Amino acid sequence: MLWRLFARRMNDAGALFNGHYMDVKVFYVTRFDRMPCVSFIGELDVTKAFAYVNEQYRSEIVNVYQHSYFDHTEQKMFFNNTVFVLTDNRMIELAGNYVQVLHTDRQYNWANGLLEALKVFRAEPEPVVAEQTRTVIGFARQETLN
Repeated sequence: MLWRLFARRMNDAGALFNGHYMDVKVFYVTRFDRMPCVSFIGELDVTKAFAYVNEQYRSEIVNVYQHSYFDHTEQKMFFNNTVFVLTDNRMIELAGNYVQVLHTDRQYNWANGLLEALKVFRAEPEPVVAEQTRTVIGFARQETLN
């Protein structure tokens, strides 16, 4: 009976799942029982960022959680979200075109160094295609005449 005092169970997982995958901030709180500091960098090529994180932090990765999907056109699996759980109460989320780094309040130097290293993977902006306006010439027909 004493073991129940030390075993934590999440009874309501509704807050954990947000959108098509989990909310990494809620996951951090449930995993480490503390509030995270969050650092963010956007407009990234997450494929290159994934390769970098996987290589640089290979020995520090505790778990990797992914949401993946199958693309029929490419006939391959792709990932939407990847959450790396690292040692020392750290997490890295790669999703869409951004990276979130979750850490303790004593790890700002580490987080800033990681974001500094990831900034080189900035995604090329997609070219803006000017919308063409169409001119329609015709007659406006009225059903009733006054």
